[in-house]
Amino acid sequence: MTTEFITMSDGKNVSVSFWDNTDAPRAAVVMVHGMCEYIARYDDFCRFLGNSGYNVIGMDNRGFGDTDANARGKGYAGMFEATVDDIKREVDIARARWNVKRVYVIGHSYGSILTQRFIERYHSEISGAILCGTTMQSGLLLAVGKRIAARKAKKNPDADGKFFAKMTFEAYDKKAKDGVNAWINRDKSEVQKYNADEKCAGVGICSVMFYKEMFGGLAAINKARGETPPDFKLMIASGTGDGVGGYGKLIEKLAKAYRKCGLHPEVKMYDGARHELLNEINKGEVYEDFVEFLDSCESRAGK
Repeated sequence: MTTEFITMSDGKNVSVSFWDNTDAPRAAVVMVHGMCEYIARYDDFCRFLGNSGYNVIGMDNRGFGDTDANARGKGYAGMFEATVDDIKREVDIARARWNVKRVYVIGHSYGSILTQRFIERYHSEISGAILCGTTMQSGLLLAVGKRIAARKAKKNPDADGKFFAKMTFEAYDKKAKDGVNAWINRDKSEVQKYNADEKCAGVGICSVMFYKEMFGGLAAINKARGETPPDFKLMIASGTGDGVGGYGKLIEKLAKAYRKCGLHPEVKMYDGARHELLNEINKGEVYEDFVEFLDSCESRAGK
């Protein structure tokens, strides 16, 4: 893995990492991480992709990791859509760097929300996507969340989004009954590493402005879901023990929403798995399934 800062379309310098796994890759993958983490956490998975013939690019998203080392967890107006544009820049870089025809996007958690928006705006630029540890939020719950976040952000955009953390992550932990941040993983050693990492749990609670941006992104996704064409190759993966996916309920809601738009997403549910599928105790199975999906897309593209 090598890392460098790259200037994005709006002038923002973003920390971008490359896994130049093979000299002649079948295709490239853009890996998009979630909240309160950074791209190097996916080093093991990205190396696995390399062994399967895929080179990988991934950035520390705006507001996290080394991209915003002095403002982790903070948000600002336009950040969500700007991060979606950053993914497009990564696709362009990957295609030029490795001279590949096809690029795929894999997004985890918040990264999967960004990916949902990306495939609405830039679906023609890639050959498929995987939504990992994802969700769907809509209706009154999302509307109320947007309203509360907007009101709080107007008073102090950098204030901690304690209300939102309590309604989500703290509630997931209460259900898991297995310690702080146990909701992310059944592997206690991985949870301990997350809790000890200043770029993960050390970030603390994301700001109300970050939540305002994310909720705005979710609303935009719901309005434009039909922009993704019916023949787009899409996989949705989650665990039955993942609160972000509503323990399966929100995953079915999401899949149904895509089916209503004419898409045929491949849905994979992992029994008992919690949020971080790519770090879970059954991650080997997840790795294999994700590569199988990519290989299937490659096989169809080669016909």
